Amino acid sequence: MNETIAAVDTFAEQARRRAETEQEAVEWAVDELRSEIDDRGVDLEPLLEYARRSRESLPDRHRRAYEAMAAAFDVDPAVYEAYVFAYSELCEELADGRGRSEKNPKGCTNVLVAPPDSEPPADAGSNSVIGGPLVLKNRDIAGRGTRPKSIVEQPSIGDYYGFLTVDTCGTISIFKGVNDRGLVAANTYIDSERDDVDPEEQLRNGTVIRIVLEECATVEEARSLLESLPTRQLCGQTLFLADEADAVLLEVDPVAERIAVDDAPVVARTNHFVLSSSTETESSTRRRRRALSLLEDEEPPDREDLWTVAQDHENGPGDDSICRHPEPETDEPHAFGQLTTASAAVFEGGTPELEVATGNPCTGRRARWSFGDEIPTDLRTGGRWLERR
Repeated sequence: MNETIAAVDTFAEQARRRAETEQEAVEWAVDELRSEIDDRGVDLEPLLEYARRSRESLPDRHRRAYEAMAAAFDVDPAVYEAYVFAYSELCEELADGRGRSEKNPKGCTNVLVAPPDSEPPADAGSNSVIGGPLVLKNRDIAGRGTRPKSIVEQPSIGDYYGFLTVDTCGTISIFKGVNDRGLVAANTYIDSERDDVDPEEQLRNGTVIRIVLEECATVEEARSLLESLPTRQLCGQTLFLADEADAVLLEVDPVAERIAVDDAPVVARTNHFVLSSSTETESSTRRRRRALSLLEDEEPPDREDLWTVAQDHENGPGDDSICRHPEPETDEPHAFGQLTTASAAVFEGGTPELEVATGNPCTGRRARWSFGDEIPTDLRTGGRWLERR
């Protein structure tokens, strides 16, 4: 069965409909977390204090969306709040201090390919970069699969643009996507934030990307919006932006209060700054170096080249591989913190379209969908994710 998304009038109504669509996947995930929390005696209160303070930084429309989703699920509200706002911290606790989470070492590998300076030859294949820049994002997460993924489509609401992405069921943050005007935004997390900025004032990366997709139609508009925000109140990230004719990578460094620009034809980033100083793990260095080596002989790289990067196992399994799989013979506490690749997506600037593989891209079925398409129900609900469980 395939479904389309109907227009809505408010963010709360759209969130409520989405919650009803993703209900089974979210309730399964939160129940799994509740069981793990009880078994290991994790104290949620410090995480909830952080989550509640972070919620204050949300735009009103996003806060209303969260409240509407929370009201729709039959789950422990405290665990759901941690699932939405403090998931990586919760994974650290469940890994009993011995595991790895989204923060240590960090995950995700992104690539940006700018349009060629001239038109490709007439015999160029259908995968050539013709219409706009290409952006790849591999999304790596912890938690043994307890953050199910779905295709998320939000229609335009009032003056705000709609967007299409693959992201976590039952949450309001967006870490990559394309809007109905063809603007692409995707990020990688960098461990760089200020100690003198309270959670109430700190704009989280998933909030920033969603704001960009909802409010901007071009790379230029997105850059202007970011420059209008106090950089010290942002979190560290590399932000990939692309529209039909423009593409850029921004290193957002709140500690130095600096946004550095990389507009090279081919850009790869993992989880450290290249133009600024930051924490740099062996995993991040090896994944970035490997991605660039796979692309160095391609002029310019095309979609298939980006999928080759997404599926690469050269330094795996484990942290150093671009396509991350659990390390073999991992004990249970460590396993909860082990990062694995949850999805891979390729976007083309100027085209409101998503090409995606959920789960590990080496085995996941690839599909391409446009904004407004009829998309299989099991992708919208997170059902396909649950099938693999």
